[in-house]
Amino acid sequence: MRNTEFFSGLDWRQDRMLYKDRVFRLQHHVNDKWELGGDCFMFYKTRALVDQYEKYFSGIPGFKAENVFELGIWDGGSAAFWFEFFEPGKHVGADVQNKTDSPYFVKYVEDRDIRDRLKIYWNTDQTDRNRLLDIYRREFNEPLDCVIDDASHLYGHTKESFETLFPLLRPGGIYIIEDWAWAHWKSHHDINHPFSREIPLTRLIVELAEAVGTDSGIISDLSVHQGFTVVERAPGGNIVPGEFHLDDFIARMPKFEAQAAAS
Repeated sequence: MRNTEFFSGLDWRQDRMLYKDRVFRLQHHVNDKWELGGDCFMFYKTRALVDQYEKYFSGIPGFKAENVFELGIWDGGSAAFWFEFFEPGKHVGADVQNKTDSPYFVKYVEDRDIRDRLKIYWNTDQTDRNRLLDIYRREFNEPLDCVIDDASHLYGHTKESFETLFPLLRPGGIYIIEDWAWAHWKSHHDINHPFSREIPLTRLIVELAEAVGTDSGIISDLSVHQGFTVVERAPGGNIVPGEFHLDDFIARMPKFEAQAAAS
């Protein structure tokens, strides 16, 4: 089973995770004893989160993703991680940072000879619908199988991206939203935290649950985990790329509709 083989091949150390000949530096455990300099990927995922992914994907062993679109890649480490896992025909990553591929990422792509299969678009805001649609049309000839949003984690930004890319998923395709629960982390409860005045991303997860309850025909499954939420595209649903708005697929009792509008 491909899913099991991949996760069992991850070698976790105190400050790094190794996979085959690649080094992923665990940014949650950064220390001053690092000896490899830039010869690594910076990896902003914990072992606990990856274990959750292992449990989730072990439950859908037949799932395959030939076309993957990822938002928020930092320095490319997550793109390499997901590329190794899915082994897709095409994986495209996008990030708002104005930078270029790191030398380690460039070497990884060259060593694997995957220039046409793994591409990164820097200086790309996840709220730029036209930009995301342009990238999709340029890079993909088929519907997406998987979208992974590990970008800003802000409610408005994440919803914009979802409304842009979810219609591009095939029926049965999955949309992953990472770190949806940041408003419930005690580390984010300080008044000086950058997110202290932001709308919790939990609100979007509730809205997705409302769409499921409405029986809108666009979401066949909603799976909420501690570190991420997975939204599965339903076979039906009349959603047009560039014109999809989640609120149009949610029905609420009048008093709850008024409360939602007020908030």
